[in-house]
Amino acid sequence: MFLNLRRTLSCAIFLYLLPGCKNESASQALSADTSLAASPGAKQELILLNQHYGDDSLQTVDIYLPAGRSPKRTHLMVFVHGGGWMGGDKSDFSAACEGLVRNTTFSPAFAYVNVNYRLVKDGKNKFPTAEEDLVAAMNYMYAHADSFLVSPLSALIGASAGGQLTTLIAYKHNEKKNIKCVVSNWGPYNLARMYKEGSSGVPELMVVVLGATPSENPEIYAASSPVTYVSSDSPPTFLAHGKQDSLVRISQGNELDSVLSKNKVPHVFYTFDGYHGYSSDLVANDAADKMFHFIAKYTTE
Repeated sequence: MFLNLRRTLSCAIFLYLLPGCKNESASQALSADTSLAASPGAKQELILLNQHYGDDSLQTVDIYLPAGRSPKRTHLMVFVHGGGWMGGDKSDFSAACEGLVRNTTFSPAFAYVNVNYRLVKDGKNKFPTAEEDLVAAMNYMYAHADSFLVSPLSALIGASAGGQLTTLIAYKHNEKKNIKCVVSNWGPYNLARMYKEGSSGVPELMVVVLGATPSENPEIYAASSPVTYVSSDSPPTFLAHGKQDSLVRISQGNELDSVLSKNKVPHVFYTFDGYHGYSSDLVANDAADKMFHFIAKYTTE
């Protein structure tokens, strides 16, 4: 059972965290806005696409509920896409979620949630909009956990900008203690540092996304940086980062690793030879194996 899960999760990570990879087969296979009233019950798999947690068209989640689910044994695995807060879409993870929920050899350990959030565009939706959206999406899942026949206990997985958002939510907005662990792949965790150390175009991106430079508005940079909120109560964290990443430098991972250590937060800092994404199936498979064991450990305790 666990071997098959590792293989499936490994495939998902390799295909959907490599730079530029996308597969929209899941979103094409099922129509949008599936009614909750159409649920056939826990004995059958159920995929609910484009469920609205807010009024904006981008405030949607796709929910993948496994057959045989129950509140006692089915936790949430929440995926948050990257894209520099200005691009990307939950379709980046659609085929991964569909493959995971349909692998009956390990169901029903997890239900999978794939989140869209409002993107910065034309001067709108600057920080903290994406943060607020992810909080709203999580609260939507908590509120509907009983009707979905799942547990609100969750693991968050993000990549790049999605890694910043998942760690920020896990450290800053986990009052209910439902987030049991968080996984971040090459995310930025200190946005002022990101501005100062960023390669060409990164400082300009940060100004667009946050609306100011760090000297003009240090408060918004601190409020949007996961490192600000790490404490001894922070959930266990798995970090992955390429040593040669020039977009989000490994100094971001090094800093969060240090802060987590100082606060004695259980964590893994997985580094690899590569850039902004897993560079080979060998690295992705190894990372997936370690990531799976980490998630399984902290969601089944």
